[in-house]
Amino acid sequence: MTQPERRNFFKQTIKWGGALTLFTVLNSPRVVWVAGPGNPLQTIKENTFLQRDDLADALKSLYMTYDSTSPYPHKFNDVISKGQLECLEFFISKGMDKEYVAHYIAVMAPVLQNIKQGVEKEGPEKSLYGLFEDTSAYQLFERIEEKPGERSFPCPYKRALENCKKWLPNRFTMEWKDVCNKWCIPTWQGFVKVIGVNIAVQPGEICIVKLA
Repeated sequence: MTQPERRNFFKQTIKWGGALTLFTVLNSPRVVWVAGPGNPLQTIKENTFLQRDDLADALKSLYMTYDSTSPYPHKFNDVISKGQLECLEFFISKGMDKEYVAHYIAVMAPVLQNIKQGVEKEGPEKSLYGLFEDTSAYQLFERIEEKPGERSFPCPYKRALENCKKWLPNRFTMEWKDVCNKWCIPTWQGFVKVIGVNIAVQPGEICIVKLA
């Protein structure tokens, strides 16, 4: 690799995502200096993730989110979880939580039908994959632990609701158990009724969903 090519590579690396990506790349000197057949640079060029035009913006947003610690440490899913809590507060306070759940299940019907087709072809395990790994649920859950017939993940709502009640007093009256019992559990149970499987939900700081 010539010196100008090296400079171009580093410029492109910065474009891909700034210091975080640069640090990751520099962890492996082979990525920078190896040439010829099997060159990792070719792998980088063919990696669709690294070719995203908005990668740098995404990493900047992630950095700004986790760099924000006032009045509390923020997480990538704060906007989603808080937005959902605001909706739930309205519908639960109006006694319309069942209607809200039913509406959400109806909206998700095309996705649920696709998951059902997968279950019919590949078995009930496909239902958990469809609900949690294959429908962008990872944008809400900080991590998803996978086991045969089971998924577990930290509850994204408990911490968010605690922060909302602390820093936005009198805006939220519902309790965490309301989120579990009036949103999460009936929504998932409604989903799997359409899909054609049964599940058991164990709510908690670590929520567990199992095939039943």
